[in-house]
Parts: sequence; structure tokens; C-alpha cells
Amino acid sequence: MSNKPYKYEIEKEAVLTEELLNAAYEELEMGGDLYIQRKEEWIDFQKEGISLIKAGFIHIVQMKKTGSGSGCTIHCVKGERREKLLSVIIPLYNEEATAETLLDRLIRRSWPLPVEFVIVESNSADRTRDIARSFEKLPGVRLILEDEPHGKGNAVLKGIEHASGNYIAIQDGDLEYDVEDYDRLLVPIIEDRALFVLGSRYRKDDWHMRKFSGRRAWLADYLNVGQTLLTALLNAACHSRLSDPFTMYKIFHRDCMYGIRFVGGNFGLDWELVIRFLRKGYVPAELPVSYQARSFEEGKHIALFKTPLEGLKMLWHCRYASEVYDYGDE
Repeated sequence: MSNKPYKYEIEKEAVLTEELLNAAYEELEMGGDLYIQRKEEWIDFQKEGISLIKAGFIHIVQMKKTGSGSGCTIHCVKGERREKLLSVIIPLYNEEATAETLLDRLIRRSWPLPVEFVIVESNSADRTRDIARSFEKLPGVRLILEDEPHGKGNAVLKGIEHASGNYIAIQDGDLEYDVEDYDRLLVPIIEDRALFVLGSRYRKDDWHMRKFSGRRAWLADYLNVGQTLLTALLNAACHSRLSDPFTMYKIFHRDCMYGIRFVGGNFGLDWELVIRFLRKGYVPAELPVSYQARSFEEGKHIALFKTPLEGLKMLWHCRYASEVYDYGDE
């Protein structure tokens, strides 16, 4: 039976060096609590989080200060040290035209770290389910079959529940994004420089990220203007300076989700992840990605009015109507 303690405290003045955190890790029993006292009321939570996760700690939260005095306390738990594993979550619904090509590109490409693919198929009305099943027995593939669709956001959350990786990536079933961009997006993750990465479609010299042809070409301008206004609104509400918070390419350490009860829904999860992570203190690294928008005739799923309204409701809920931590240790 181990004689190691279940609780270890680091003083306010201590700098979180690799040597100090390794010593704390070795001192603690598995699952033991680490408390880090800080003199400051506000800290660089992301910087501290990177150091702690790199050392093997999980379930990181910033506890509220109670009583007199200033400062704060970071609480985390000793977890099992293991190699980085990326879980790519792929929600599929009525993507017959692109699913096979997309899955083939993802699974057969070379990855810079170990990877698994979690496909969530939501009982499509076309051949998407048959296509997904044709990949089921390939190495590293896990297939989740839903009885009926409950929205993209809920499908992503279900995929994360079944994922084994300590890093999560979200991948749509269309071909708007270039899967080769993963090599660039994963660099900050692999080098322990970020716990949250966004692939930005925005270009300073050309904010028209969507360009359609034909008689409904005006819809591209509608979406581009809407994207710009909604981005400005989110940045103002969250005191951030993001260029493309609604991008599909979101990669993050799963511990970023700790302490949050997600609403899910359909496309509102794109807002929810970003807003909740920002409120916890995880500021994403934004890196440019390639983007070729598909038109509504080509199968684009978003609703012109319902989707932005869903996002605005999520902004209100996540930013103003809920606590930073909905459950867990505070």
C-alpha cells in the first residue's frame, strides 16, 4: 500500500518549473490533489495549464477566493502520464457526396502524432451510413451510429464521450477544409505551446471567405457580412481579438472541457466551445487554413436565420447566464 499523500500544496511565490512540478507529481498518490497558491487574483491560466498538463496533471480549475486577502488557488489532480493521442471527431449527416472522399483522405494520410477517428453517423436519409460502415473495420476507426439526428453539436459531444485521445479535433463531413492543414495546426499542440488551436479562414486582404456563383451568389455576401458582425459581437462580449471563432477546425486538450456542462445543440456548439474556453482562460492560437466554401446547392447545411439566432442564444447563455464552471471543483 502506498504511503504517498493525496494532497500537496505549492506556495504563492513558487514558479512552476518543470523540476517543481515533477517533484509534486512524484510525491502525490495517483488521483491526489495539487493546490497552487497565487498572490495575484488574475493569472495566465493557459500558461499555468500547459505546464501542469505537460507534467501529468488534469482537471485543472481556478478556485474562487474566499475570505479576506487577495490571490487565487489553482486546483488539479494527478493523472496518468501518457503519449499524446489525437481523436478526430467526424459528425456525418446527409454527406453522401463527400463522406467517402473525406474519410479516405483523413484515414490514409500521414499524421505527426498517433490518431484515432471517431465517426458519428446520425441516420442520414441518403447513403452516408453505408459509406461510414465501409470504414468501420479499418485500424483506428470507431463508428457510433445514432438512431436519429440530434444536431451537429450533440453528435460532436457524443463522439468525444467515446474518444480515447487527450487531444480532440472536430472535422466536418464536407470538403470545405483541406485536411493537409492539420500538420500546421498540430504544431503548437505537439510542442506544448497551446492547449487550444483554431484554424482561421480569415484573410486580412480579403474578408470574403465565401464566394458563390450563379443566381444565389448574393448569399455569400450575406454570410460574409454576418460572419464579420457576429465575430465583432463575440469579441466585444468576451474581450477577445479572434479573427474566426466559428471555424470548424477546433483542436483542444480534452481537459479544457473539465468543469463545463455543455448544452450542445446543432451549430451552437461552435460558439459554446470558444466562449466557455475563453471564460476559463484558454486563449486559442489562430493559424491560417485553406477554405473553399460550398454553396447551398452543393449541400451546405446551415440555416440563414436559425443558425445565427442559435449562436446568439448560446452567446447569452455561455457569457452571461452561466458560471465559468457549471460543475466540478471551484
